[in-house]
Amino acid sequence: MTATEYVFRHAGGCLIDFPDLDIHRTVHGAPWRWIATVWPDTLRPGGWAALEWLPGERGWEVPASLAVGDVVEFGVAGFDDAAGSCTLARRWFGWLTHATDRALVVTGPYATPAKTHAAATPVIDEVRLAQLIGPAVPSSEVSEWDRAADEA
Repeated sequence: MTATEYVFRHAGGCLIDFPDLDIHRTVHGAPWRWIATVWPDTLRPGGWAALEWLPGERGWEVPASLAVGDVVEFGVAGFDDAAGSCTLARRWFGWLTHATDRALVVTGPYATPAKTHAAATPVIDEVRLAQLIGPAVPSSEVSEWDRAADEA
């Protein structure tokens, strides 16, 4: 499967869309869905930490700390009350490309958070570097003091 951009609607601080994970053929029992932000953390088992998004009025609350480049996990599992067990059916990873006032744009799916993070890193590094470059100052506005410092 090739990664592509998906547009997920949000309203009132809640993400109201969820990727189609074909749960009807794979989940046995009551389906349980979640969304989490995950990031590398070498001190945690498995090397990743997670912030599970809280349920909202409609969907899931979008965390205030969500940022472009974050890895987002969508998951669905089935819970069988009779057996008292939970079976994982599907997990979908993507990274937040950008957000608007109506949508979160996520590039995915990827099989693992590590592959997702690796795909996002070059783009995010480019954005970070672009933020370091200040506005161009015409040479006529550069003071003699700055010219002397540049020549030193």
